[in-house]
Amino acid sequence: MYYLIAFVLVVILKFMYAHADNDMVLFMLKPINGVVETIANQNATYTSAIGFYFENLNIIIDKSCSGVNFWLISFMLFMFSLLKHTRTLFENIIVFPIAFAVTYLLTLFANISRILISIFIEKNTSFDYTWMHQAQGVFVYLTFLILFYLLTNHFISKSNIRHAKFA
Repeated sequence: MYYLIAFVLVVILKFMYAHADNDMVLFMLKPINGVVETIANQNATYTSAIGFYFENLNIIIDKSCSGVNFWLISFMLFMFSLLKHTRTLFENIIVFPIAFAVTYLLTLFANISRILISIFIEKNTSFDYTWMHQAQGVFVYLTFLILFYLLTNHFISKSNIRHAKFA
């Protein structure tokens, strides 16, 4: 039943995201922009229609850069991994906010990494940037998802071993 709740929640959030604008995903864009501004030592200007525009870098961080799709995928991955090991009603319920928080932070980290790598590639290579940007995004997101899955399962199995020893 909790698998179904998680799935329905993700479908609803995906529908909402499909109809969202830049203002509606500021909870994702603001922290990403703040870190990129700090690391790149550049300031961005925000408008609802465009997003965060870095004039000196000639890049825009907007809804398409928010990482919401990655967040929803990583949330499902984490929820399905955790729900297999929950035993009580409380555990089943508490995994939802934990999964949202953990995967939100993962998404911010993955997105910031993706954007900074993209800035580096654009400024230091002569590749066709459009193709390279998409390929680099797929590579970064897939790498983060695989590592997150492996780490999640590693920690869950370690936790189950400890519970089994004391049971």
